[in-house]
Amino acid sequence: MIDNPDTDDMLAAEYAIGLLEDAALDEARERAMSDPVFAARIIEWEARLSQMADLKPVNPPAAAKAAVIRRLFPQAPHLSFWKRAGLWQTLTGTGVAALLLLAITSWQAGVPQRTGPLYTAEITSQTGDFRVVAVVDKTRNEVILTRTAGAAPAGRILQVWAHGPDEPAQSVGLWPEGESVRLPLPPEIAAVQGTLTLGVSEEPPGGSPTGLPSGRVFGTVGIPNVLDAI
Repeated sequence: MIDNPDTDDMLAAEYAIGLLEDAALDEARERAMSDPVFAARIIEWEARLSQMADLKPVNPPAAAKAAVIRRLFPQAPHLSFWKRAGLWQTLTGTGVAALLLLAITSWQAGVPQRTGPLYTAEITSQTGDFRVVAVVDKTRNEVILTRTAGAAPAGRILQVWAHGPDEPAQSVGLWPEGESVRLPLPPEIAAVQGTLTLGVSEEPPGGSPTGLPSGRVFGTVGIPNVLDAI
């Protein structure tokens, strides 16, 4: 199968907005766990859409919303959101922003939240020599991490850390080798609501001897609005 960057970008956007359902949602979630490039696309879309989070939600009148939908999608009602009437190719600028706002408003009002949200983030060192894509799966209370740049120094290993607001860092687990690792979240970390902070440090074999990061901390990232699985 040959990847299509445009199709992947549309799929990542649909995932970030929350338009995917059923098998399509499951397939995208599994791909995000194993494909760091696709996961990074989701992160980029979530960053773009996060700028709209400060907008005050407005529920449009039913008649107005129906009229907009009829005008935007006069034909092919069964096509996926982004493919209808070539919309992705023809809308730009404020047109895309307005459409995204309408989609988000409609989704929040009429589509139930999926059980076990999936959160994506990127851990990047200040010098850019180390990068990790992280996926927190609240369905399984696991974190899946994939290195896209850098590694532990020779004779050292990576260790993953996490904590909630105003809490000390707690070890999630060791990452001794390989580009990817899947780690179960400790109960205290799985129970965090609000901002969940993830970090990666390099440590001696066997992990930090202090219970806290003792080597170089490559970077941390805060994931806001983390919720318990529903």
